[in-house]
Amino acid sequence: MRTTKTRLLAGLPLLAALAAGGPALAADTIKVGGLAPLSSPGAYQQGKELVLGLQWAVDDFNAAGGLDGKMVELVVEDTQGKPPVGATAAEKLITSEGVVGLAGEYHSSVCSAEIEVAKQHGKPFVIASCWSDNLTEAGYAEVFRTSVYSSKLAENMVGLAAEVGLKKIAAIVEDSDYGVGIAKNIEGAIKKLGADIDFSYEVVEKTGKDFVPVLLKYKTQVKPEMIISAVTQPGGFLVLKQAHEIGFAPSSDTLFLDATCTSQNDKVFWEAVKGAGKNVLLSCPFSPSVKLTPLGETIKARYVKEFDREPNYVVLQGYDSMQALLEGMKKAGSTEGPKIVEALKTLEFDGSRGPVKFETGPGVWTQQWKDVPTFIFQYTEVDQAAGEASVLYPTAFKTADIVK
Repeated sequence: MRTTKTRLLAGLPLLAALAAGGPALAADTIKVGGLAPLSSPGAYQQGKELVLGLQWAVDDFNAAGGLDGKMVELVVEDTQGKPPVGATAAEKLITSEGVVGLAGEYHSSVCSAEIEVAKQHGKPFVIASCWSDNLTEAGYAEVFRTSVYSSKLAENMVGLAAEVGLKKIAAIVEDSDYGVGIAKNIEGAIKKLGADIDFSYEVVEKTGKDFVPVLLKYKTQVKPEMIISAVTQPGGFLVLKQAHEIGFAPSSDTLFLDATCTSQNDKVFWEAVKGAGKNVLLSCPFSPSVKLTPLGETIKARYVKEFDREPNYVVLQGYDSMQALLEGMKKAGSTEGPKIVEALKTLEFDGSRGPVKFETGPGVWTQQWKDVPTFIFQYTEVDQAAGEASVLYPTAFKTADIVK
């Protein structure tokens, strides 16, 4: 479906802020493409936040004069969390809309389909929030990533587990590149860090509703000291609620860690899980309690002013991905895909969460922002704000000890 800036606003209250403040767009604008899940079964709540970040980056770029006086227009397509829909959306943006490049997306499996389209057409694609290592490991010249990546998240989780002396952990992961990738990366991190940890995992349907059989198996047979959930919402909230209902986790015996970070959207999280969320751990690329760059603090203040709540990581990841694409275009002095790609390879700029530059490889670091920040937090009270969550890891940022 075509979702122009005007049509995108309909039915999406969060994006109403985009209707004001941006420069007027002329007929000869430069088009850039945005990809995000904006309807079910995709993670549409995160998709709306992602588009907000994309649009704010475009607005700021235009306010600074655009490209040689030409304004940029963001054209967004709803990918619905479905790989075939994502591929079709990317194709449409490139061939029908004439975008000079792409930014965005949330689901790794959808990103996997979209990068094939970008490669085929020689158009740059800056991934905003797809975490699977496979995406940059593919080594495509057109693909860059400003988001965190699964192996780094896994090393954080294993690092924390080893630090507090856990010997047995388990995971419930969704049947997607993201979910299975997290499990494989945890295995790799245990080996890489030499951690004395027994790890097992179970793959479930991300659209499933009943996770009790798997949870009961873990509770009665496996008995891990920490259960990790890598199931995107709404399934992830169900995993937590059902684990709580059967008295499994979070408990004095078993920690619960949300590897998707969607629990950091505190308002949505507490409305969905209520008391089940107390003492939940979150693996996230950002928290309001961690100081951002001057740009990031400006975005944060803008978000708080607009919505009277703290932003989550998705807005910042959306902003950084689009900022990279626009800065690459500016550095190239061109709207030609191959020239923007070459410019992105050596681009360095101050993003919302730190100085961004893309590595040359190998593997997962191919055109990846290697030093992207990521943390593990913990809610210790019901209805706690995300900015008040304890920082547990990395140790340099630690504000409190883990609570069971």
